[in-house]
Amino acid sequence: MFPQDRTRFSARIKQHSRKGAWMMRFIVSSIAAAIAFVGPASAELPRHPDAPARESQIGEGAQSVSIPLNDGTTLAADLYLPDSAGPHPVILEVTPYGRRSTFSFSGEHAFWTGHGYAFMVVDARGTGASGGTHTFMADARHDGPQIVEWVAGQPWSSGKVGMRGSSYSGTYPIQTAIGRPRGLACISPNANFQSGFDGPPFLGGAFMQGWALGWTLRVTPAHAGKAGPVDYDKLLSHRPLLTADLAAHGVEVPVYRQFLEHQTSDNMWADVHLSLEDYRRINVPALTFTGWYDTTLPGSIANYRAMRGLAASSDDQWIIVGPWDHSGASEGGYSRDTGQPIDRIGALAVESRGHKPGQRMAREFFDWCLKGTASRPAWPSAQMFVPGQNRWIETERLPSPLVKSRKLFLGGSGRANAISSQGLLEAAPSQNALDEYTHDPANPVRSDLPANGHRAIAGGLIGPVDISHQLARTDVLTYATPPLKTPLTLLGNARLSIYVRADVPDFDMVALLEDVAPDGAAIRLDSGWAGVLRARYRGGSGRLALLKPGETVKLEVNLGEKGHTLRVGHRLRLSVFSSAYPFISVNPGTGNDIATDNASPRSARITILRGSSYPSALSLEVLEPRAQPSK
Repeated sequence: MFPQDRTRFSARIKQHSRKGAWMMRFIVSSIAAAIAFVGPASAELPRHPDAPARESQIGEGAQSVSIPLNDGTTLAADLYLPDSAGPHPVILEVTPYGRRSTFSFSGEHAFWTGHGYAFMVVDARGTGASGGTHTFMADARHDGPQIVEWVAGQPWSSGKVGMRGSSYSGTYPIQTAIGRPRGLACISPNANFQSGFDGPPFLGGAFMQGWALGWTLRVTPAHAGKAGPVDYDKLLSHRPLLTADLAAHGVEVPVYRQFLEHQTSDNMWADVHLSLEDYRRINVPALTFTGWYDTTLPGSIANYRAMRGLAASSDDQWIIVGPWDHSGASEGGYSRDTGQPIDRIGALAVESRGHKPGQRMAREFFDWCLKGTASRPAWPSAQMFVPGQNRWIETERLPSPLVKSRKLFLGGSGRANAISSQGLLEAAPSQNALDEYTHDPANPVRSDLPANGHRAIAGGLIGPVDISHQLARTDVLTYATPPLKTPLTLLGNARLSIYVRADVPDFDMVALLEDVAPDGAAIRLDSGWAGVLRARYRGGSGRLALLKPGETVKLEVNLGEKGHTLRVGHRLRLSVFSSAYPFISVNPGTGNDIATDNASPRSARITILRGSSYPSALSLEVLEPRAQPSK
């Protein structure tokens, strides 16, 4: 689920779906989760005029540069300069994936130098050829301002620096901007994320095992590029979780173990978490691209909302949310490889109006804030494409004033177990009732099984794919609306408030939304894999509290941001269960420290309470039927 999907090579494999054959583009990433589905492309086709410029040869013409930091650490960087005489404004990226990696923006160097910019890509601390020890994102707060001020002071620099990145390198500019370094004029923090508990490496307190095993290996210089397939069937029974790196890869991976040694909001995460005061310190314009199927969508929207409301530069904040995944978001939904629009994401056909000229918009943005040769962008502050309506919604703030809150209560007159579910989503609480299921740690719901017509890789399928067969289990509960008589447009956050009790001290609550078609296909509506809350963290990431046997508690599960229109005759369905392996590690139910636990896992009997006494409910942000799309 996140950072390194920006690959420049692909393997296309024919798959069969309900409607025929599809062409797939594997996203080779240590998130081990994201797949972008593209339509047939031809090398003979000219590049689309709105697509990013053809990739230049990475490293060609680069000057190797060493950047000194105040603690004696030296960072390695590549500098690309225009042919024209300087000084020049600078586009800067700091990446953990290697400054000459296809996961960076290095392939854009000729584009930017051709438009009069110096272009620099830096290996983050402890990665690539840079010195020091890598600590997940914590280096950005300390190193980022020093890098910017060093760059701004060089003779080839005009003194104005703009930061551009995606995912990890897209989050780095936000952390840097908090320090208000001299010379930082603006940032384009695409596909960015928040703290370590609202995104990788933990989600709702649950450890993102599939992502962590791949990502941490990739950013460890001694092992970068050595990641191979992981046998997750074999790994399921491995104990303890702390040594799963050795079991999966045959080597110890320090960053992986570092994550598991810091499972609460301790000092390690203090420099990663963004406080309200941090947002207030941001005083530079920001242009963010993300997508409804981008694994970092929740963080991108949360950071935009905070900067739009609190930053000193609040009037100069822009976000574009398209029908894109993590790999295509910063390009506005275009393929760097082919220069063609990515016209399919999972089961979703993306119309031409669902694309934006991402690279060109970034240049317009930097021409304004770095060169002063362009007017301030006249874009609305937020632009969101709504799949199903196939229109862009424009607004000045999020949530949009066009949306209203709606609550649907868990109900139904019979059992909600997915095999023959009678669970309903209703406008008001119904009579009190219970639904139960047993979570077996040895037989978890799998996030990496192939969905109908699609292939999955390690962390799980990402995007709008049919997962009906994955959830046809007795340990999954489902609640659905009746077939819709009018379209229903979700546009904003979804959250589940659910009353539960269990016979174990800890378990996971996993929840996701689906668009269920009349033929039974269940298209998942999620940017990652699902909403997750590990029960021990129900009071927050800094307050660990195990359950008492039989204790009834209320859990608040954040299902993230949704942008989707369900058509007439379709049903909105909520599925709840207690595992999504290997997207998250399996909760053993013991209540012990998950990193070092060697005890035998315990099956958990989970009871969901609903009705007027325990009003378990799904809260949605819904576009008003009268509100018309902008374009």
